[in-house]
Amino acid sequence: MIVSIARELGAGGRTVGEALAAALGAPLLDERDFIDELAARRGLAPEFVEQHIERAPNAAERLISDLAAATAMLPIPVTSMQPAETIVDTVREVVLERAQRGHVVVIGHGGVSLLGWRPAGIPVLAILLRAGRAWRIDQLARRYGITPDEARARVQRTDEARVRYQKHYFDSDLYDSRQYDVTLNTESLGLDLAIAIATSAAEEFARRETPAAVGPESSP
Repeated sequence: MIVSIARELGAGGRTVGEALAAALGAPLLDERDFIDELAARRGLAPEFVEQHIERAPNAAERLISDLAAATAMLPIPVTSMQPAETIVDTVREVVLERAQRGHVVVIGHGGVSLLGWRPAGIPVLAILLRAGRAWRIDQLARRYGITPDEARARVQRTDEARVRYQKHYFDSDLYDSRQYDVTLNTESLGLDLAIAIATSAAEEFARRETPAAVGPESSP
C-alpha cells in the first residue's frame, strides 16, 4: 500500500508522515530520500536535484527543452534540457519499487497524480493536509527559528511553486479534494487528532486491502 500525503507548507506533512510510517512499520520517503536516490541512479549532483525537485521548470528551462526537442544538435547537456522530467520519472520509479515490497508513506511530489492516479495492483490512500496561512507561518517560524517575515515568504513561495508543479506535470489542481480519500485541516483539528484520524484510516485501509490468508482447508 502507498500512503500519499499532499500538503501545504507548515501544515504538518512531515509530522503526520512520520507518525503514519511508524504506525504501519513502513519507510517514509520525502525530499531527502529522493535527492539521494536521484544522485545515485541518474548521476545528478545533489545540489542540482535540490534546486529542481518538486518544482516546475521556469520560462528559460521550458525554452531550452522546446529547442532541444526540435533539434538534437544543440550543445546542451541532457540534465539541462530536461532535469525535471528525469526527476519526476525517477521519483515515481522509486515509490513503485518500494510499494512492491510492502507499505510505504510518501510526502509530496504530486500526490496520487504522480502514480497515474491508482496504479494497478497497488492500493493507494491519498491524504491532503491543509491549514490557514497565518497558522502555517507561525508553525514554520517556531519550528525553524526564523522570523515571521521569512516564514511568510517561504510559505508564499512554496505554495505557488507546488501549485505550478502540479499543474505543469499532472494537469491537476493540487487542492481539488475529489482526488483525495482524506482531507484534514490540521489547524482546526490539531496535529494530534489529525494524526489519529489519518492513522486510523491508513490502518483500516491496509487491513481491508490485504488479502486474507488462505488456510489448509481452502487449498486446492
